[in-house]
Amino acid sequence: MTQVFPRVWSVVAGMLAFSVLVAGPVPGAAARLAAAQSPVAVAASRASGHLGPLINIPQTWNNCGPSSVAEVLAYWGINRSQAQVQAVLRADGNPHGMAPYGVPAYMRGLGMRALLGIAGSERLVKALVSNGFPVIVSQYVSGTDHVGHYRPIQAYNDNQRVFVSSDPYLGQDHIIGYGEFDAIWQSTNRRFLVLYPPSRLALLNAVLAAAGWDSATAYQQDLAHEYALLKGQAADATGYGSPRNYYLSIAWDDAQLHRIVAGRQALRQALRLGANPIVASWVTDALARAPRS
Repeated sequence: MTQVFPRVWSVVAGMLAFSVLVAGPVPGAAARLAAAQSPVAVAASRASGHLGPLINIPQTWNNCGPSSVAEVLAYWGINRSQAQVQAVLRADGNPHGMAPYGVPAYMRGLGMRALLGIAGSERLVKALVSNGFPVIVSQYVSGTDHVGHYRPIQAYNDNQRVFVSSDPYLGQDHIIGYGEFDAIWQSTNRRFLVLYPPSRLALLNAVLAAAGWDSATAYQQDLAHEYALLKGQAADATGYGSPRNYYLSIAWDDAQLHRIVAGRQALRQALRLGANPIVASWVTDALARAPRS
């Protein structure tokens, strides 16, 4: 899910304006149109910010992803156990954890939406938290524990220079210093997830823009990053550092950039190298939904 500023909206708006001129006012339409076109107020990031505490759901084995998703869903008033989330988002049976690519389809089924972001920043996390969006970051457990981990961020404090997480593994109010946070986030090229109701899309896009995050720039940067890893990485049959996973990530980035042909080629290569068909189907869905450039 990328920032959404569809070109078709200008056409729809023009048609609506024309219908008002010709047929007279449409009850409520002018007010709705004015509201849709009005600027969205973005809260500034202050010296500290918080939106929780989120509920804390202690994870089962390698289940930090579904636990994190369940915590954020609860924030939005949707109650799902980590087992219920796991049944969908770890349907591929991966013993090592959750691939993120199934999250958007799962969110749509719940009436929600998801942004799978890349190349995040400290500034962006603070802006999202300040505007009521929990952020699930994908990073190492810690500077000394280099195991991949998902954790929702619920607060930050500039005076103490810390982020605060409702961590499925390390517990409620887990504190991470800014320096360590950035260091352990680099392992995934600063990947993050934002789950949100469709009604918050305009605000989310405004927050992303205010924080200097641009989807095209981010995904282009990640494509270069993944190709560089692919070029220099020896084959690994199990971990993330395997060519098939790099190709899956490349295909996902291509989908976000509307590079459908290139994305399908990368996905075929991932399948040739043994990518799980369920995970591949999630990426296929993203390519099918991507606008044609």
